[in-house]
Amino acid sequence: MNYTIAMILFDDVTILDFIGPYEVFNKVGDWNIKTCALKAGEIRCEGGLKVIADYDLSAILDADILFIPGGTGVNALIQNAAVLKEITRLGLQAKYITSVCTGSLVLAAAGLLQGYTATTHWRSLHLLEKMGAIVSEDRVVKDANRITGGGITSGIDFGLQIVALLEGSQRAKELELWLEYNPQPPYGLGHPSIAPDELVAALMEKSMENILKRGKIIDTFMKSK
Repeated sequence: MNYTIAMILFDDVTILDFIGPYEVFNKVGDWNIKTCALKAGEIRCEGGLKVIADYDLSAILDADILFIPGGTGVNALIQNAAVLKEITRLGLQAKYITSVCTGSLVLAAAGLLQGYTATTHWRSLHLLEKMGAIVSEDRVVKDANRITGGGITSGIDFGLQIVALLEGSQRAKELELWLEYNPQPPYGLGHPSIAPDELVAALMEKSMENILKRGKIIDTFMKSK
């Protein structure tokens, strides 16, 4: 069956957050992926890679799947009332409301995760909870028609689970093999639950400035509601 995906892009989006799911969805063959932004045109991703959003958000009248990736650019989205209004509009009619990484913070800001179980990058779980979601540390979380993936690399897992839901597990298995999705992390430390405490603490210290900045943005947003 043909499904339409509204994939929302924005400046300072994390590349792998959307490229992983994009690759999975594209391999299905007959799904219609619409890359969109508040205004169509060039998007500068984290690191400087440039991609094109083909559609204005306002031009997307409906979508089967609303998808939002994460990245440092979510800070600006949370403060952009025009973007949130369009996301809320699309989310209220979409069959599935989805995200990877900190894209779930944008869904929450748009009022689409209130009372739903969801996940995000492990460093932002406390912020997602503050915004009204019930947080989970699972790699991919499904609650009714809300489907959220954890940090960055979870996008392929997320994409395959979406395919299994809509096209069946056999199709998802075929795509997993086609993509040679056979992860073998060299250190096996990709989540704080399996990483040494000192490594987690060191990474948190390095990123604390950004975490505190995002926290202040979310505090201001929540007070304005």
